[in-house]
Amino acid sequence: MSSNEPFTRSKTTNKHSIISLILGILTLLVFCGSIVIPIPLTSFICAPVSALIGLGALIYGFVSLQKIKQNDETGHPMAWTGILIGGFVLLCLLCMIIAIASLFYFSPGTIPVPEFIQKFQL
Repeated sequence: MSSNEPFTRSKTTNKHSIISLILGILTLLVFCGSIVIPIPLTSFICAPVSALIGLGALIYGFVSLQKIKQNDETGHPMAWTGILIGGFVLLCLLCMIIAIASLFYFSPGTIPVPEFIQKFQL
């Protein structure tokens, strides 16, 4: 490199996009772990945890996209991956909640329900 050429600094990777990607992967692992692991009542713990982690992936992804634009940084693919995975898992959880609620609402007599839940009304 000669002394006449200007020094070009490489763009830095946005840290929020890295966090968004990590949280997105964690969301997918926790969500799929609640479905795949054959331990009873695992989904009662894993589903809310994966929803919270997915929400974090979404928030960090959108924040990173704004900061990437402002500071001229790299990390678009990582931010979008975190956003898409977090949004997909949240959409799956929403569909699962709607399916379970509609099952209880539209066919209440077909599912064996414990006594304390039978007295509960919506």
